[in-house]
Amino acid sequence: MNFRIRLASFFVAALVVMQGLTAFLVYRVTRSELIGEGQRQLDVAARAFAGQLDELSNRVSASVQVLAFDFALRSAIAQRDHATVVSALRNHGMRVGAKRMLLVGVDGRVEADTDGKFAPGAAFPFTDLTTRALEAPASAITAWEGRAYWVVVVPVSAPDLVGFIAAAIPVDDRLLERLQRQSALPKRIELATRGRDGQWHIVAQGGGDADVDVTPALAALSPSLATRPAVIEVEGREYVAQAVPLSHSQQSAPVAAVLGYSVDAALQPYRSVGAAWAVLLGLGLLVGLMVAFFIARSVSRPVEALADAARRIADGDDSVVPPSHDRGDELGQLSGAFSHMVQALREREARIRHQAGHDLVTGLPNRMAAEAAIGRALEASPSARAALLMIGLARLPEIINTMGHVVSDRLMADAAARIAPLAGDGLVARATDDEFSVFLPAATRSEAVSIALRFVEALSEPYRESEFTLDLQPAIGIALSPKHGGEASTLLRRAEVALLGAMGTEEPVALYDPTTDPHRPERLSLMSDLRKVLEGPGVHGELSLMYQPKLHLPTGRIDGAEGLLRWRHPVAGPLAPDAFIALAEETGNIRRLTRWVLGAGIEQAGRWQAAGDDLRLSLNVSARDLDDVDLPRRVAGLLAAHGVSPSRIVLEITESAIMGKPETAITVLRRLAEQGIELAIDDFGVGQSSFAYLRRLPVRELKIDRTFIANLAHSREDRAIVRSIADLGHDLGYRVTAEGVEDAYAVELLRDMGCDYAQGYQVGRPLTADAFLSLVSSTAGVEA
Repeated sequence: MNFRIRLASFFVAALVVMQGLTAFLVYRVTRSELIGEGQRQLDVAARAFAGQLDELSNRVSASVQVLAFDFALRSAIAQRDHATVVSALRNHGMRVGAKRMLLVGVDGRVEADTDGKFAPGAAFPFTDLTTRALEAPASAITAWEGRAYWVVVVPVSAPDLVGFIAAAIPVDDRLLERLQRQSALPKRIELATRGRDGQWHIVAQGGGDADVDVTPALAALSPSLATRPAVIEVEGREYVAQAVPLSHSQQSAPVAAVLGYSVDAALQPYRSVGAAWAVLLGLGLLVGLMVAFFIARSVSRPVEALADAARRIADGDDSVVPPSHDRGDELGQLSGAFSHMVQALREREARIRHQAGHDLVTGLPNRMAAEAAIGRALEASPSARAALLMIGLARLPEIINTMGHVVSDRLMADAAARIAPLAGDGLVARATDDEFSVFLPAATRSEAVSIALRFVEALSEPYRESEFTLDLQPAIGIALSPKHGGEASTLLRRAEVALLGAMGTEEPVALYDPTTDPHRPERLSLMSDLRKVLEGPGVHGELSLMYQPKLHLPTGRIDGAEGLLRWRHPVAGPLAPDAFIALAEETGNIRRLTRWVLGAGIEQAGRWQAAGDDLRLSLNVSARDLDDVDLPRRVAGLLAAHGVSPSRIVLEITESAIMGKPETAITVLRRLAEQGIELAIDDFGVGQSSFAYLRRLPVRELKIDRTFIANLAHSREDRAIVRSIADLGHDLGYRVTAEGVEDAYAVELLRDMGCDYAQGYQVGRPLTADAFLSLVSSTAGVEA
């Protein structure tokens, strides 16, 4: 139910309640007044009814007393002329309206009865009346034979008392109706007498509803019948009733007149007024409904308009114009306040959106806004060419650590001012704290490189302030669309990869190279697969060691091998160590991989030793392994488990592994050497070797890197370097091994230079353990 309907309903309901309440109050007041009027009328009627009875009693008494003075009647009584007495009584009774006339003797016995029901000598039932009649005529209402009679008794003297005449006048419906006609008595009069059962029984009724008896209801209210007006309900009708006790004989049951005033009948004249009022009420309600709807409409329309505008604004509709109402009331004030609020919200939201999408220092779009804009551009033209440049300032972290963020913020603002004019139509944004991104739609590779070089030139100019000058050292990575990706996030990530590559070289601009991307999906998949293969039972089936022979140049014999790890991937097939060794180091799995290599290699060396083969096996350990102080203990445990002499194992380490944490590495290496294990430096000559550390290492062998061996036959410089390394190694007491020997001429040159061992495809490719033993057997005893 909307606001308009609720408001209109409220008005109509209020109108209905008010009209109903008014009608109820009018009805209650009218009814109360009518009841009060009825009570007053009954009080007056009761007195009038009593007066009528007294007047009637006086007339009847006078009339009967005239009969008592009749000479003929007194003579008949004295003479005991029964027939004359009865005839006279009957004739006179008809004149006064008496139903029965009785002659009662002085002794209280009936001597004559016009109705013939009393036998001569029968006792008169109302002796108290004959006693009262000695002084004056006596009368009373009596209950006699189930009916009400008005009994009047007068004495008869001749001249002494000779008897009494009793006239029984019936008090019936006709008498009551006659009394009602003679005065303003109520329409309902009932004459009731109390029976032997204690209940009141109606013996006569005058006027009113024939099917309505008031007396029982009044008796239920008060068993003795209330003598004051009381409100009763009879058969669904409301009456005001009052009992008037009547004078009666002591030998008769009590007799009372019950007067009834019908409230419903009194209300009847007001029915038409009520009907007219109901019609007016209906018309008033109809008009009120129309007026209420009009008022509700005029009130609710601006409120509904404001609610609709608020709802649309909450749903993000920025085009909503708040409704304006030129009115001076509260609704106009509410509309004005709402309009001001909406305007303030829009301004605040615009500032928030701008701040959310822009960098506060440079004023450029931030990474989130740039990514969204680039995404929209790529979606609009998925196959169109575009370039994304990621510009980094290599020295910014150092500047922040040295001079703080205040200077770095000014520096970045200056860099943004240099970049923006050169970008043309490109989108310039601040990607990170020390990087900018520039999106160049429709740019080719050459155009992107050309613009990148202009950026480098602009940023190569040092940043100057009054106290200092700072070199920015810019570098730029480039990713092309759709070649390197069709999504904004992909281009940003790959441009960052290219930037990292540019920062690691002397060239300031680098193009994204998928082969060097450490975040390639297939590389991530290999990380997961490598972890599974090291944790699962399939490690022995997928990982294996191949053995590359080492030729002892002075004797021409193969007396050792280098164990090379191979991974047969279930999907990608055989993988070279370069494809997953670095991956294992990045994921922290290199130590577990080294443990497997050491275990498999020492186990094989144990089999060769048990078979009597005098062979030495070289195994590689990484820089991460040299951080593990438990490595010597684990190697000693493997040697003991497989019964291998420490002299048959050579552990190869790279120069960079030693230089990372030299003190820890030297400690681990010395513990290994103390166990009798020989150590060799792999890829010697291309790392960051320090002769200060070299002389402290317990090393027994130097392995010259293959870069010096590949062009040995054609490069005088390489021959000089190899000869120098061989001489240096021998002077320090080391064996010298040349790696990457690919031709026989190189073998002869190495032998002439004094190298001890040669290793490479010319000597033998990596072989299985059985194939390696066959090769060893074929060269046994052969001199170089």
